[in-house]
Amino acid sequence: MLKENWRLVSRIERLGDFMIIIASFFLAYYTRSSLIFWNDVFGWELNFRGDSLAPLKDYFIVLGVGLAAYMFSLAILGAYSSMRLSSPWQLLRISLLSSGFVFITLAAVLFLLKLDFSRSFVGLFCGYVAILLSAQRFVVLRLLRYWRQRGHNFRNVMICGVGEQAVRIAREIAKRRELGIRVRAFADLAAQDEVRSVVPEYKAFRAAIRKAGQPQTGRIAKGIAGFSRSLEEYAIDEVIFTDIVEVMATVEEALLIAAEQGVRTTIAADLFSIGMVKSGLSYFGGMPLIHFQTPPGDRWELNVKRVIDIIVSAMALILLAPFLLLIALAVWAGSGRPVIFTQTRVGLNGRLFSMYKFRSMRRDAALQQKELLARNEMLGPLFKLKDDPRVTGVGRWLRRYSLDELPQLWNVLRGDMSLVGPRPPVPGEVSLYERRNRRRLSMRPGLTCTWQVSGRNDIKNFESLVALDLDYIDNWSLGRDFLLLMKTIPAVLFANGAR
Repeated sequence: MLKENWRLVSRIERLGDFMIIIASFFLAYYTRSSLIFWNDVFGWELNFRGDSLAPLKDYFIVLGVGLAAYMFSLAILGAYSSMRLSSPWQLLRISLLSSGFVFITLAAVLFLLKLDFSRSFVGLFCGYVAILLSAQRFVVLRLLRYWRQRGHNFRNVMICGVGEQAVRIAREIAKRRELGIRVRAFADLAAQDEVRSVVPEYKAFRAAIRKAGQPQTGRIAKGIAGFSRSLEEYAIDEVIFTDIVEVMATVEEALLIAAEQGVRTTIAADLFSIGMVKSGLSYFGGMPLIHFQTPPGDRWELNVKRVIDIIVSAMALILLAPFLLLIALAVWAGSGRPVIFTQTRVGLNGRLFSMYKFRSMRRDAALQQKELLARNEMLGPLFKLKDDPRVTGVGRWLRRYSLDELPQLWNVLRGDMSLVGPRPPVPGEVSLYERRNRRRLSMRPGLTCTWQVSGRNDIKNFESLVALDLDYIDNWSLGRDFLLLMKTIPAVLFANGAR
């Protein structure tokens, strides 16, 4: 029921957004067409190219690209994942970000196709969409809240379980009031058969549920008999089973009781309540399979991330080719050959690959590292040294502005690396990892990462570096990648934390 309800809300939102984008297109066109008239009437000094726009049909390419770009950006920004955003400023933020992305996309498309369309029309189009999308969501939230507050169209749910999963489910339901779901009772299938309005031994659980936003915490059914009676007394529409590992046999009996009464049942797939492990469901033939994996898993956005990596790295290699040649000549003139330094690094899930850099150290640097180990400034398996004597004059300048990393664009194009991700370690470092540290290998390594915009070499504790990488992995999104890329630019230009 939860899934179907949310799908319905999401589909209505998508249809509404689709209509708003189309309406904004026509509104922008006719608004722009009338600006010259009002300019003459009021004597505004507005400079427009030409006295009128091209025919409407010529602008349909803007509508087509705008629709695709808006639906993509709104999905990426989470506009359809939940209606829990209650602040008008949060709604406006999503609309403005998506409109900014669409404006840049349209500008790029029109430039590449050499189409001389009105820039003010494009600006009006994106502006109208931003305003109308924000207004639409604000009105929908107000209407849903008004409707639910009057007790209309609620579905009654019972949560079977009194553990962490039950609290998490209750918290999510409390956040999504627009779904019209009301938790009528909880059930402890492991307890003796009894139903009480207030049960002292559940004091901590009731407090956690109340903190999660569910006020009805006194109704806790005990045992299979209490579960059965609660189905009738509270007019339950759906039962959600949580924390089932220790009560699996009882859950089977409860499923049969609910089925006999025509009540829908759902089992939480996150069986083990391990915070870092996420579960998912798929089918092999007719058999349902539950998967457990750590973030980011195999989300479809990772495919989009890979496409972006290919496009950006290919374009960067082409555009920067003359500059790369100049750097290569500088390295060769300063310390001879080889110009490119190749090193084995550890990539996604432990895969080995050859990483490329402009050589910034003397050719015998690897042999000298053993003599410098006592001066290592990093706490952990990483080796970092301020004023490393092995660095050449040209190499010091390259390192200061991270120019020695540019050949790794080829690694990104090949798929060994990504634009954003944890920096790839060497095998020797990985051999010293503790088990929990290996999770930083669960995502494709990148050119830049969180620690590079958080002080880079100023971070001296390996555990702090790993914590930043794991926070990036656990909370990964395309939007976060974009922000990290934007933050990397000033960090590199101003050499923040570089040596």
